[in-house]
Parts: sequence; structure tokens; C-alpha cells
Amino acid sequence: MHKQFPAAKLLAATFAAALMQPAIAADAAELAQLEVTNLYIKTIINQDEASVAKLNAYLRPTRLAGQQSAEYASYSALKEADAQFPTQTGKLIADLFPAAMRAAVTPAAELLAVNVIAAKNGAACQANKADPVTVENGMQTAAVSFECQVVKVPVAWATAAQQLAKSGCKVEQCKAGLEKIAATYTSSPKQTWRAVFAVSREKNSEAWRNDFARETFDEIWEYL
Repeated sequence: MHKQFPAAKLLAATFAAALMQPAIAADAAELAQLEVTNLYIKTIINQDEASVAKLNAYLRPTRLAGQQSAEYASYSALKEADAQFPTQTGKLIADLFPAAMRAAVTPAAELLAVNVIAAKNGAACQANKADPVTVENGMQTAAVSFECQVVKVPVAWATAAQQLAKSGCKVEQCKAGLEKIAATYTSSPKQTWRAVFAVSREKNSEAWRNDFARETFDEIWEYL
């Protein structure tokens, strides 16, 4: 599965570099837990520009007060990581095949990577329920349930590419096989991924936040 394939870890690490550590923030018009969760989702999973801007604005006052950088997330850095993913991951996929055919299969490998990242970015997610707030050691916490509609491919891309590389296929067969795997990311039905995202704050005047947001949202790779 993806935990055994370096590309998924590479992607997570690359995108993590585009995010700064979130901080407590104050805002005159406090966002509800559901809306804040949706902003995190749309920033980290979907890389939606408007949501990145809104989340940055929400967190900015306290980041500045704490002498941190003003921005939680960099939209340009997220998009740059997106742009690099097909080349980086395409090489990792191509390297699974014999050296003599790697150049020939690289375009198909990069196409597969393009479709995978598009499937991730296109996941339709929505926060739908916030549990009652609990208080422990002065910290208020709410568990927010959310779900995403994610493409359900017959075999995950990392496993499928590994299996194909081990099949003994000839160059044209390998290229066609990678193209077939890539096509599943645009033609397969959807599946539902359900998870819980915790948001916390220390005082009623502070913003709901999650200091380790990526730990929840990176689980989406288990569904791709």
C-alpha cells in the first residue's frame, strides 16, 4: 500500500513544507467549528485559493502577535508542490521498471501521477457534525466529523504500478498498462471516507485551530 511506496511520503513531505505551523488567532466574527474545519479541508486537500486566503486571515492576528509569520499556508507553494508531483512521482514509478525501458514509460508514469493528484485535489469533502465542546486543563476541544467522496479505483496506484513492473511486460505493454491505471482515476466510481478532525482553543475569544491538521488529512492517500 502507499505506506510502502515512497511517492506518497514524498508528496506529504513536499506539501507539508508549504504550510506553516498554525497558531491561536482572535477574530471579531468567530468562525464556527464546522466552517473552520471546512477551511482546513479546502486548504490542505483541495488547495482552494479562496479558502487558503480566508484561513490565513482568520489565523493572522495571533500569528503576528506571537511573532510568527503572517501566513499559515502559502497558496503559491502548494501549487508549486502540485506542479512538481508528476515529474517526481513519475520518476519513482518509472524506476520500478527495467532501466532499458524507463525513458519510454516515463510519459505514462507522469500521466498516472497527474491523474492521482487531480483525484486528491478534486475530492468533495464536507464537515457535517461538531460534537459538544469538552474542556480539559483550560483547553476547549470539539471533535468535528467530516466525509469526503474519493475515487474508488480497483487497485491503488502504487500497488498497481508495482504489480505491473513485476509482470514481465514488454515496453508497449508496460506503457499501456500505466495508461490503463491512470484512466481508472478519471472513470471509477466514488467511495466515502469518513474521519474526525479536532479543533481546539484556550479561550472563547480565540480561534478554533488544529496544530497537526495534516496528520488527519494525509490519510486520504490510503484511499487513492
